[in-house]
Amino acid sequence: MVLHPKTPLRRPPCRGLRRRLSLALGLAAATVLATTGCGLGSSDSGGSSGEPEHGGSVTILMPGEERGLDPFTASYSSVADSNRLSALYDVLVWTDPSTGGVRPKLAESLVSDQSARIWTLTLRPDVRFSDGSPLDAGTVKANWEAHRDPTVRSLVGGPLRGVQLTELGPLQLRIELPSSNANFDHTIARNLSFVAPRRLAGTPEGRYELKHAPVGAGPFKVKSWEPGREVRLERNPLYWQRDRPYLDEVVFRVDKDVEGSNKAIQAKRADLTLSTDPQSIAQARADGLVAEDARLNGGLMVAFNVRKGPFQDPNARRATALALSSTEISRRFYGGRGESARGIFDSASPLANVNLAAPENRPEEARALFAQVTNNGKKPFVFRYLVPDSAKMRATAEYIRQTLEGFPGVTVIVEVTDMASLVTRLAGNDFDATVCQLWADDVEPTIYQFLYSKAGLSNITGYANDIVDTALEDGRRSTDAGSRRDAYTRLQNQVNRDLPFWVYSSAVIGAVHRSDLVGIQLYNDGLIHFDAIGRR
Repeated sequence: MVLHPKTPLRRPPCRGLRRRLSLALGLAAATVLATTGCGLGSSDSGGSSGEPEHGGSVTILMPGEERGLDPFTASYSSVADSNRLSALYDVLVWTDPSTGGVRPKLAESLVSDQSARIWTLTLRPDVRFSDGSPLDAGTVKANWEAHRDPTVRSLVGGPLRGVQLTELGPLQLRIELPSSNANFDHTIARNLSFVAPRRLAGTPEGRYELKHAPVGAGPFKVKSWEPGREVRLERNPLYWQRDRPYLDEVVFRVDKDVEGSNKAIQAKRADLTLSTDPQSIAQARADGLVAEDARLNGGLMVAFNVRKGPFQDPNARRATALALSSTEISRRFYGGRGESARGIFDSASPLANVNLAAPENRPEEARALFAQVTNNGKKPFVFRYLVPDSAKMRATAEYIRQTLEGFPGVTVIVEVTDMASLVTRLAGNDFDATVCQLWADDVEPTIYQFLYSKAGLSNITGYANDIVDTALEDGRRSTDAGSRRDAYTRLQNQVNRDLPFWVYSSAVIGAVHRSDLVGIQLYNDGLIHFDAIGRR
C-alpha cells in the first residue's frame, strides 16, 4: 500500500514509550507525543484539494541562495535549503505539524524498545537513488557517520554523538542511544532524514562530488544548477512510487524580493513561495491566492552571542530586551497580523506554561540597566547586529537600531548579508547579535539543540545553564505532555532570567500558491511532499 501524504491520521495519544510507524495501517500506530501540533496547525486547504494531473512544471520562489544541495552542508530550514532537499532526496520519516505524529516514507517503520534507548529503523525494499544504487541500512549508517564526523562540520550531527549504529540486515539499522530519548524519532525526522548514496556519503572525495553533483532518492533529480540563481529538477524515473511524481519539472528560483513574491505568483511568473511573514500570508489570501500555513514553536528572535563580546553581560541582554516591544514590531512591520511572542513556545502549545512570558517593553528598567552597562553613557556599548538581506529584516533592524541608540552610550552597527553567508558566520561564531528564525514542530530536536550547552554548532548563542540542560533531558525522556510541560516550565523560567535571546514574533510558515496547484501539505517546519503536488 502506498501511503498518500493526504491520508488522515488519528491523533496520537500523549503517553507511552513504544512507537511504531506503520505503512500497512496507513497511519502512525505508535504512541507519539502530540507536541506543538496538538491544536496548533491551521491551513486554508480549499485550493489544494483534488487529484493532480500528470505533467507540467512548477516554479518556486525561494528567498535565499543555496548553502548546499547535499545533506552535509545544506541549511536545514524550510525557507533555506530543506525544500530543495525534499525534492531531491525525499525523507526517511517526517513530522505532521497538525498532529505531532512522526510518519514514515522511505522507511517502513521506526520502533523503540521500552527503555527508549534502542531504536530500530526498517527501510522499504527496492528503493533506489537516481544513479541506480540501493538505499539500504549501510547507506543510512554511512550518512549518519559522516554527519557526526567533526571534520565534515555538519550542522545536524550533534544528536549522533555517542550513538552506536549496527546493521541488523540489508534493510534494518539498530540505533543505540547513550541515554533514553523517547522523542528520537523527531530528531530523525528533522535532522537525519535526507540520505545520499553510500559511495558519495562515505568518503571525503564522495562528499566533494556530492556537493557539486547531488544525487538523491527523491521524486526529482538535478537537470541544471546555476548556484545562487536557479535549480532546475526533472522527474526521477527510478522513484520508488512508480506513479509519482505528478510533475515533470520543478524549478527553484532565488528571489530576494520577498514582498514581491505574491505579485509574481498573481502575474503567473511563478507558482509558489514559502513565507514566514504573517502579513504577506494574509495579503496573499486577500489577493485570491491560496495559503497553507502552520503555527510552530520558536519564531523570529534577536539571538545574543553569550560566548564573547558585549552580550556576555546579562545586564546588556536584559536591557536590550526590555527596551524593545514585540507589539510595536508587529504593528510597524507586519500590519499587526504577527502574534506578539511570549517566548520560545507558541501560545497554544501544550508544552508551554501559558502563565509565563519573557520580559520586554519596560523602557525605564532598560534605561537603568543601560546606565549601569555604559557607566551613565561614559563607556560606549557597541555591538554588531547581523541580519539577512531582505527589505523587512533591514527595516526591522533599523527600528531596533534607532530604539536602542535612544539610550545614552549605545551604538548598533547593522550588518546585512545573504542567507548563506549568515549561516556560515553563525557557525564561525562571528557575530554579536543576529536575527534567528527558529521554526520548531517539537522541542526535539530543534529547541533542544538550540539551548543545550553541549549541542555544538546548533547552539549558536553559546548559552549554557545546568537547570536548562536538566529540563531538556527530563523532557526528552518522556512522551507524557504533562511531564514534559513541567520540565519545560523550569526551562522557561530560567531562560526568562538569562535571556540568551528575545523572541519578537511567533513562528508561522505558509506555502502561498496559485489555485491550480494541488496536493500541497506542509510537514516538519514547512517542507513540501514533492511527490504529491501537481496541477489540476
